[in-house]
Amino acid sequence: MDNLTTIREAHQWLRWLTDRSLQAAQALSHEELHRSFPIGLGSVFETLLHLMGAERIWIGVMSGTANGLVMPTQADCSTLDALKTGWNSTRADWDRFLANLTAAECQRIVERVRDGKTYKQRVEDACMHVPTHALYHNAQLSFMFRSMGKSLPDSSWILWARERLGS
Repeated sequence: MDNLTTIREAHQWLRWLTDRSLQAAQALSHEELHRSFPIGLGSVFETLLHLMGAERIWIGVMSGTANGLVMPTQADCSTLDALKTGWNSTRADWDRFLANLTAAECQRIVERVRDGKTYKQRVEDACMHVPTHALYHNAQLSFMFRSMGKSLPDSSWILWARERLGS
């Protein structure tokens, strides 16, 4: 598999994973959605908000529009519906970017400024960071759901791959 295919498939899987997590979150009460946990970003909602914000910031890094982008807060996005709306907009930006991604573009160096420090990385590495970052936080979400006696749907790559094959 070439880098472009890997990146595009990883982002397809990311959407599948995210949609499953959002669907599971919709079944939670307001209290469960905002329940405090000593892991991740502190709650299911805050973790999902962080994931959407990270996708937004990283597409801004890729497209050169990251200046001034910050992680959204609950004041910016206070409901799951608002979160989904923000995510849909961010996904549209990713769709445009991934559709035009080339092998040469994958090698371009982009900069991310965080906490006053500038980090440099190749586009392909930043593109792969987004789904692996989501997987990390999805494990935290799974812990939160289990702690409430609920379950987060399996969102493993292999299940996604099997579903794509219809098996």
